[in-house]
Order: sequence, then C-alpha cells, then structure tokens
Amino acid sequence: MTLPFPLPDWLPWWVPLAVLVPALLYLLVFLLMPFSVFGLKTRLEQIEARLEELQLELRMSAYRPPEPSRYAGKEEAPEFGRASQRPAEPPPPPVLPARRLTPQDAPQRIEPRLGWPGP
Repeated sequence: MTLPFPLPDWLPWWVPLAVLVPALLYLLVFLLMPFSVFGLKTRLEQIEARLEELQLELRMSAYRPPEPSRYAGKEEAPEFGRASQRPAEPPPPPVLPARRLTPQDAPQRIEPRLGWPGP
C-alpha cells in the first residue's frame, strides 16, 4: 500500500489503517448527515410556514370584496375642476418676547458618567 506521504519504517502496518478507517468513516457520516443537525431543516420549515401564511393572506385579500368608496353617491363625489376645500388651519401661536437668562436661570453643566447608560 502506497501512501501520498512517507511513513517511518518502524511504524507497524496496521497504524495507517487504524487512522484512515475512522477518518473515512467520519467523512462518510459527515456527508450523509441530515441537514437537521445544522439547523437548516427547522429554518426551512419556518420559512415554508411563513410563505404559506403570506399566500393565505394574498388569497384572502383577492377574494375580499372591494371596500365601499368614500363617495357613495353622485352628489357627494368631488368635482375635479374645483379646488378642494380644506378645513381652516388654526392660527399660529403668538410669539413671546425673548427673555435673557441670568446665571441663576442657566442650566448647570452635567458631566458624562463613565458607566453610561446605566446606574
């Protein structure tokens, strides 16, 4: 049996077999391992369930009758040649005169804490 790497002469013949057989078995088991071990199976099932929910929502919205229009009668329908009438906006609040801050009114400087955010 020739190996791609040389082995010492004093090594018994069964040592390479004792190393290669478990390595090949591990490789075979790794290749045949189900995807659920990696967590792919559960993720795929979750994606499938969400896709079914979305499809159900689409079917429900397709079969739902259209909502009644806001303008049910002809007399209530908007006329497109006329400007729409908006409700009057409230007047802006009155502007108060500015007041100077005295040193007592000025906010005190707050130094940052090292453990921020937290107690």
